[in-house]
Amino acid sequence: MKKVFIALLIALAMVPLFAGGEAESSSSSVPELRFAYNWTGTATSKDMEFESRLFEYRDAHADEVSLVLEPSPDMTLQDKIKVDLAADDLPDVFLYWGGLSNIGDMVAYGKLVDVDTYCAESQTLRKEDWPASTFGDSTVDGKAYMFPISTFKWFPLYNKALFDQYGLEIPTTYEELKECAKVFSENGIVTIGVGSLGGEYGHVYYNEILYQLEGGVDETRDLNVDYQFASDATLRAAEYVAEMKALGMFPNDTIAQGGSSQATALYTQSKCAMILCAPWLIDTIDQAVLDTSVIAPFPKLPDAVVDPATFNQGSVSQGLCISKDAWDDPAKHDEIIKFVDYILSDETFNILALTNDLPAKNIEVDESQLNPWIAKSIEATNGQETYQPLWFLLPTTEASTAYIDNIDMLFAGAVTPQQFVDNVQAGFDENRP
Repeated sequence: MKKVFIALLIALAMVPLFAGGEAESSSSSVPELRFAYNWTGTATSKDMEFESRLFEYRDAHADEVSLVLEPSPDMTLQDKIKVDLAADDLPDVFLYWGGLSNIGDMVAYGKLVDVDTYCAESQTLRKEDWPASTFGDSTVDGKAYMFPISTFKWFPLYNKALFDQYGLEIPTTYEELKECAKVFSENGIVTIGVGSLGGEYGHVYYNEILYQLEGGVDETRDLNVDYQFASDATLRAAEYVAEMKALGMFPNDTIAQGGSSQATALYTQSKCAMILCAPWLIDTIDQAVLDTSVIAPFPKLPDAVVDPATFNQGSVSQGLCISKDAWDDPAKHDEIIKFVDYILSDETFNILALTNDLPAKNIEVDESQLNPWIAKSIEATNGQETYQPLWFLLPTTEASTAYIDNIDMLFAGAVTPQQFVDNVQAGFDENRP
């Protein structure tokens, strides 16, 4: 059987299971473990397969541990963990995102177990099972505090059937994109299926524009050091977003249509011509539409200094964190090890690989079982430079909140480009060292 080695496919330019189950009541005779996650529901095969694996563990080990599941769909998990942290009531084990704006406070308060400490007691896991680069987002003062689970690369997806229907070519330049947008608007088609709700996923499009511009990459790699967001590049990128909105390229209500799932819903109904896609979104697009789709670079801007065909956006999507308080509880300690070893086993990562995910751990899978679109996305992005979205580089919770709130308002037309930049910079300045 032919095998393909799956490792992290992201060359970072700089040096995030499943349907919600009812929470089980804890038993007085066994310890209780709380597990919080956001891969929930039946929208994707990954959610369903991984949730089934959770239920299997819960039922098989009911005599040893009471596993309490705490699902929070999509980005609502971030809100839940922030509330739990403020209440000093973190789940014992939970999925989360890297970056200082996400785990910085938890590390500072001594609330997370570092990877080396865990691996020293695990019977099956070694830090070397992961490419070293996957720990970049979760490393603070030389220690990693999150086990990377999934990775991603965004890639532009075009509904070629729509372009053919209206006699258009896939746009390679901004001027060509504007010509396409004029035709699509006249025929009730959204050109670019992007909204923004809680920053999702307008921030990806904003970065796709920003990283073409002079200083767009170089001047934003050290945001957690220099706290300097405002620049000619960040303002110019905001001006492009505002112009695209004025030209009718986006859905009319970018809040109601905010989020990648709303974008793929428009796309699968052939109501928008292009989207930025990620591996986990492939499952949500109708196969008939995929059959008429192509991967091609984002249109090149007239003042671009970086060709969009030469880069993509990617990073570690999510990882697994362990509460230090739970780890230090003798009643929970050994059960945490058994559960986390199960969650981070090769079997789990194989499930992810075969359900349109890019696993962060080094594993082998049967190539013949991979979704062909995963292979196409890998082929399209191999050899490109990969830049992390700014969302992963923000230094504080306040900076992150200012960024995502104002991304929403920028796409909605509620702030001017200059107000956007000023508001985000103010969020950075609130906690500038």
